Amino acid sequence: MGHWRLRSSIGVAAILAFLCFGPGHAAYIPAGDEIAAEAEIAEPDIVAQTHLYCVALAVYFEGGSTAETPEGQRHIARVVAERARANLRKWGGADICDVVFYRRAGVCQFSFACLPLGRRTPRGGERWEHSLEIARDELEGKSDIGERSIRYYMNPALTSDRNACRFRKEFVPVVEAGRHEFFREPTETERVALVTSEYPECKRYQAALEAKKRAAKALAEKRRLAALAKKKRKKTRHAGR
Repeated sequence: MGHWRLRSSIGVAAILAFLCFGPGHAAYIPAGDEIAAEAEIAEPDIVAQTHLYCVALAVYFEGGSTAETPEGQRHIARVVAERARANLRKWGGADICDVVFYRRAGVCQFSFACLPLGRRTPRGGERWEHSLEIARDELEGKSDIGERSIRYYMNPALTSDRNACRFRKEFVPVVEAGRHEFFREPTETERVALVTSEYPECKRYQAALEAKKRAAKALAEKRRLAALAKKKRKKTRHAGR
């Protein structure tokens, strides 16, 4: 039921966008031109408009919110489209909007989709129009991005060492575009090499874990000594009575 409501809200938004920003038509048509006018005004393709809206949302929030370059945004659009083309359950299936808003165990594969509605609603303007242009180029096969294998991306500046380490050990880097790095899934041979390789993010994460363990151990020792000292003072007071 929640899925249906989500898709419905997306569709309504796309329709409203089409009606608000689509080409205007004259309010009055002379009687003799009704047939010609009906032929000229095509019915809107609601599915296409909805898919355009969903890809534009991903470009707008995943790339635009991090001041991504146009090249990086086009690669983000490619990731969305390629996941849909793959038609895999783990990414939400073959529908573009299902992919963009796919959530599993409370985690959204595109982080913006988990934001409250008010924070994931575009407000129009140049940045939104640019996102629509990039999404349209991708869906119509006009994008100049050549990579077809990319399925994942990461912004190193905004990614924790823990998650960056996971990316390095699970996926093969393909290209850097703007602020993001884009990855593909590995072959079995590549997977073995990835797992056994060393990466700076993994070293930093491991060092942070070790430091945390040492700090916890030191705190536990400090508390133990404090408890012993308290017990000793209490024993001394009793002996002096």
